[in-house]
Amino acid sequence: MKPIDSKPPSQIADDAARVTLADLARIDTISSLLGTLNDPRAGADALARHACDIPALRARISQRFLRANPGLTRHGLAQQIAMLGNRVVEGILLELLEDVVALHTELQSPKR
Repeated sequence: MKPIDSKPPSQIADDAARVTLADLARIDTISSLLGTLNDPRAGADALARHACDIPALRARISQRFLRANPGLTRHGLAQQIAMLGNRVVEGILLELLEDVVALHTELQSPKR
């Protein structure tokens, strides 16, 4: 079993939340996380294990958590997910997926 990232969020750089070429190879992990989100028995720990594999998602979750809870800086990723709720995390994940698709499309389009 993979350890869950329990480091508290601090100031998260915007660069950490940007989609990169490496994220194109993480589509299976993103798909698996979507499946876990649809499982009513899956908790924040299971979601955090998947999110740890996607650095841009991990950063986006922490950024959203810090915006919603500016005074809370000692919460690990699983706690952040639990406090944000599955719907918010799903929205963050779908935004990330849109960015991954946009990057893929940009790379596939011919240069002019």
